[in-house]
Amino acid sequence: MVEQRKEMLESFFRLSRKSFEAMKQPKKFGTDRLLYSSEIHTLDMIGKHPGITVTELADRQGIFKSALPKVIHKLIQKDLVYRYQETGNKKNILLELTDKGRIAVQHHFEFHETFDNGIMKKINSLTPEEYLFLSDILQELEQYIDHMEQQE
Repeated sequence: MVEQRKEMLESFFRLSRKSFEAMKQPKKFGTDRLLYSSEIHTLDMIGKHPGITVTELADRQGIFKSALPKVIHKLIQKDLVYRYQETGNKKNILLELTDKGRIAVQHHFEFHETFDNGIMKKINSLTPEEYLFLSDILQELEQYIDHMEQQE
């Protein structure tokens, strides 16, 4: 049984590495420019919340505000996002997608629809008890990893 548990742990780490490596690879998402994971997910969030501020964007993505200016600058250079000042409050910079940005978000949505569909088939085949069990384990693993990151 100990050996099987070690194999399960190795499988979990292998899956994590594969997922990480797949996310690192840039894709065009229907545009003429390669987009990295941080860029397409930032676009996705801006698309879901047109007129979002940098602070709100950071909060919604669960990242530090200081990580966003470089990404936003690249997205503006790639003509995927535009920024403008809020009427009556020149301090607030708001972000929206360009037409090209909307195309990238649509292709990203289609990519996830295809990719996620395979995973969802397996999840949908679980009994309610199996689903709850797996869900609990995944939540506990996420909390454990969050805790370990805070220890560093």
